[in-house]
Amino acid sequence: MIRKSTILKSLTALVMSALSTTAVQAEVLVPIDQFLANTTRHYEANQYKTSYTVYVPQTELQGNAIVLNPAAVGEPVKLPTTSKNGITYVDIESDPAMLGVSYTKVNGQLTLGPAPQASTVKAPYTMQTPLSWAFDPWPTQGTPYQAKLNSSGDNIISPSWFKLHSLGLEASPNVSIDYVNDYKSKGYHVWPLITNRFDPGFTSGILADQSVWKKYAHNLVQYAYIYGFDGYNFDFENIDYADRDRLTAFVAYLSNHLHQYNIKTSIDVTGYSDSPEWSLVYNRSAFANSVDYVVLMAYDETWAKSTTAGPVASYPWVRNHTEKMLSEVPSQKLVLGVPFYMRLWHDTNGYAKGETLAMKNTGSYFANYKDKMTWDDRLKLYYLSIPTSYGSDRIWFEDNTSLGLKLDLVKELQLGGFAAWRKGFEDESTIAMIQGKDLGRGIPKSPTAVVPEPVVEETKPLTKLEQYKLRLEEKEKAKAAKAEAKRKAKEEKELAKRKAKEEAEQAKAEKKRQVEEAKAEKKRLEEEAKAQKERDAQEAKNTIASYKSHGSVQNTTTKNELTKSVQVVKR
Repeated sequence: MIRKSTILKSLTALVMSALSTTAVQAEVLVPIDQFLANTTRHYEANQYKTSYTVYVPQTELQGNAIVLNPAAVGEPVKLPTTSKNGITYVDIESDPAMLGVSYTKVNGQLTLGPAPQASTVKAPYTMQTPLSWAFDPWPTQGTPYQAKLNSSGDNIISPSWFKLHSLGLEASPNVSIDYVNDYKSKGYHVWPLITNRFDPGFTSGILADQSVWKKYAHNLVQYAYIYGFDGYNFDFENIDYADRDRLTAFVAYLSNHLHQYNIKTSIDVTGYSDSPEWSLVYNRSAFANSVDYVVLMAYDETWAKSTTAGPVASYPWVRNHTEKMLSEVPSQKLVLGVPFYMRLWHDTNGYAKGETLAMKNTGSYFANYKDKMTWDDRLKLYYLSIPTSYGSDRIWFEDNTSLGLKLDLVKELQLGGFAAWRKGFEDESTIAMIQGKDLGRGIPKSPTAVVPEPVVEETKPLTKLEQYKLRLEEKEKAKAAKAEAKRKAKEEKELAKRKAKEEAEQAKAEKKRQVEEAKAEKKRLEEEAKAQKERDAQEAKNTIASYKSHGSVQNTTTKNELTKSVQVVKR
């Protein structure tokens, strides 16, 4: 339907703000009612009309043009709204065409019209390393950073805004254009985090369904262009080892599609371990060929559910895993993940239960237990053990000293930067320390230094024999993964059995000790009672003897006095 153009005067705001690059970001704010009256996109509102969703057609690239076919499948995008002086506006600046409108500005007046049939691909750009990066899982909480984390290279903020869903991409209701514009005005790139829910069963299903991959890819492009995201971070964890190859292909597919639109990609990986679901499932070298950055989550050395207390990120452990990963990932692509947290371990007879302790909440420990803290020069951190009624509380501290030493690895190993988990766990002193760090000099920006995209070979249909062989290989992989999982489960069961036996023996020994202590205490009390009884008897005996002695003297005196009286009478 063709609508008449609408001239927006006083109700439309145009606000300009500088970005970290030489480009300029502008807000073009259109009142919600006038936007809805002009958009060519189908839209829906929630019950209270406080949130709107528009359905944007899947796009097709034709050279440098993004073709928007109204007849194509529409993917849902939360409308980028903002409120000013009680009025709700739609920010259409980033890509009005995808939102179903166009605008022109003449002599300060904005004219709103129908959408063109094509948009333009963003210009390519190269990130300046080393990166300073923070993950923000709760973007509606706390105060946004007021300045860059470090000026050595580009800065990135990653709000947790997206989850994979079996029907497509699931966006958080907290996706906010205000958040994006605020951070961009301070020189940050906004790369939202996407999670697989850490659900192996769900992940296996979506990895086997390539039709949903297309929906994810198109929707991510739409959100990036409408909100002005510069990239994305893939946080895919706890995945069946049998899905390793599918995961690798899935990441490559998403990354290749996003790269065509000049959108950056990154993926988080754990350190090395023998866990099929949490470590072995990652093909790190393949990821390095498909994404722009690989983030090594160099924390959870001792994970949250461990029953043995230990540090979150000791220096030797972090350095070892980083150096090992450099054999698979180029240094300028490897980003070192660092923690803004540690764990407080409640330890009872060697059985520990941990709870997360943010760096900003450790002040009382340094104030009250400074004399009891010891610096472990091998682990490069402070250690504290506090006696308790149940055993002890133990902490391997992450503070500005230990964190600073790990950040020094960025310069020493010429890494692509650092990424901190998570915003809100640090305090101002930590931010100041990071801002003062020399992280080295990485890849400089240059209009011609564009990161080359991976070559994607066109795949030919498999023959029946090849399909049969592939199924056999997948069955063998699944069988091997099942055997590995069974072996691991058996080991864990045996370990749990041994631990239960040890705990039972400890409990038995403790009970025996308590019984012996009770017997000893009873004997001591009985002996004390007996001694007291003997003392009481002796005191009573002494009292009687004293009384008898005193009574005999009195009788003798009385008899003598009586005799004298009789004699007087006789006279």
